[in-house]
Amino acid sequence: MEHKFSLVIATLNRYEEVKGFLNSIKNIKYPLDKIEVIVVDQNDKLDLSKIINEFQDLNVLHIKSSIKGLSQNRNLGLKRCSGDIVAFPDDDCEYLEDTLSVVNDFFTCNKDSKVIMGRIVERDGSDSLRKWPKETININKNNFYTKCSSITMFIKKNPKELVFNENLGTGNYFGACEDADMIYRLLKEGAPIVYNPELRLYHPHYSSSHNMSEEKVYSYGLGFGAFCRSGFDVHKLILLIKAQGYHCVNTLIGIITLDKERIKKGYNAFVSRVKGFVKYKPV
Repeated sequence: MEHKFSLVIATLNRYEEVKGFLNSIKNIKYPLDKIEVIVVDQNDKLDLSKIINEFQDLNVLHIKSSIKGLSQNRNLGLKRCSGDIVAFPDDDCEYLEDTLSVVNDFFTCNKDSKVIMGRIVERDGSDSLRKWPKETININKNNFYTKCSSITMFIKKNPKELVFNENLGTGNYFGACEDADMIYRLLKEGAPIVYNPELRLYHPHYSSSHNMSEEKVYSYGLGFGAFCRSGFDVHKLILLIKAQGYHCVNTLIGIITLDKERIKKGYNAFVSRVKGFVKYKPV
């Protein structure tokens, strides 16, 4: 069975990267007529039309959006999806030749599963962003967070409306965890979710927390705190305690080693999570 994929890519201030993603789709080992790419374009001045017109052999829907925000624009794209599996690639990632084949084979063999997540890798196949597990893992409320990244999530369309929390994610005050929030809500609904290391895609390493600006570290922390506050329960309490413990230790190491940058980032990460938790107003 060949599933139809809807790939929703919300983009802002990226040009060559969008071309790189579309090139990766063009070269993928999967029937192109079973793939639609929905480009939700937030640019005011950058014109992506020329690039998109270069890929006439792909099914690309180009949507201009006047709204800023990752979650808001992914939701716009979701409303236009016609595939039975949806995914949310970043505008600077690329799929490997077998990315969609792995997902298709998984859902063909595991008909009850609703979500598959996988690994982010560098060009040479090594782990990017973090060290990813190399074994298949059934996802639950205790282990989901470190396996979760929006760009590796492939989701069977749910009978209920699939929607991102528009208070969370890049471009919002609470600038992260829109992906964790969606996965956690699906888990609460009882959706079977699997992490499979055979599912891989490329993403550059510069999004690692070690390379992020202080502003982004703070924004991500606000998003994490807000996510923990939304639908707060014992699992999120444990997650919050673990995260804050980590950043306390990281700050302490910075003090011991006289690493001012580490102290500042560790402190900002800790404080922003508290602030996000306190300031977020659950819907």
